[in-house]
Amino acid sequence: MTARAFAIRAAAFLRRDFLFRWSYKFSFLYDIGALFSSLIALFFTDRMLADAPPRSVAAYGTDYFTFALVGIAFLDYMWVSMRSFAQQVRFAQFTGTLEAMLATPTHPFTVILCQAAWPYLWTTIRAALYLVLGACVFGADLSNVNIASAALFLVLMVVTFAGIGLTSAAVTLYLKQSDPVTALVGGVSFLFGGIVYPVESLPGILQDVAWTLPMTHAVEGLRRAFLSGATPMDLWDHAVVLVAWAAVSFVLAFVALRQVMKALSREGSFGAY
Repeated sequence: MTARAFAIRAAAFLRRDFLFRWSYKFSFLYDIGALFSSLIALFFTDRMLADAPPRSVAAYGTDYFTFALVGIAFLDYMWVSMRSFAQQVRFAQFTGTLEAMLATPTHPFTVILCQAAWPYLWTTIRAALYLVLGACVFGADLSNVNIASAALFLVLMVVTFAGIGLTSAAVTLYLKQSDPVTALVGGVSFLFGGIVYPVESLPGILQDVAWTLPMTHAVEGLRRAFLSGATPMDLWDHAVVLVAWAAVSFVLAFVALRQVMKALSREGSFGAY
């Protein structure tokens, strides 16, 4: 499939999902309200710590608000990457549209990928709002950002967790129920990935666990790109870990989806839910 053909299909899914979400306008207001609530909570936490900022945060050359802002702004990319594919598959099973979509000439892998177009777009809008409001309203200092490093680690983060999410979608496609493993991975990543507190604040053994997680390396790369202007070469060790995770997760996703498609074809159970 050419890039143009893929873009056309992704745009069609994007339009469909936008129109569906727009019919429930309150959900947009809820998302924006939740965004403001998070920023306000971080702001007052920063005020509480202003007189004695933790050394592990000060090591990044910034205050707590800016430190945590970068982690929170990009957290949704992990959840969207791991959840959206399986959620869209499950929704299509319930609405009876999955079998019709898979019966088209479009490859099943492409169908599942394109269904996440809207969640990724909305997550990008939310991340931009976090950063813009954090800087313009709450005074976060993001003037040292290295755009190349930030873009690199955002892509690596999305690809890594998308592989996990696509594997979850394959499991959901076959079992006809949500996969609990991604919730466990997401929870562990949030607790130990350095999202709202530095990894250095964890006990020694948990720090070792944290540095085995892709989220830890993704957040560290993004944070150093935004706060200290680190270049891709400065962050090569974190990038290598994410590339390895991405390769493994996507190979696993492709193999899982291929096996599931073969099994469902033999059973003739695409329409079951």
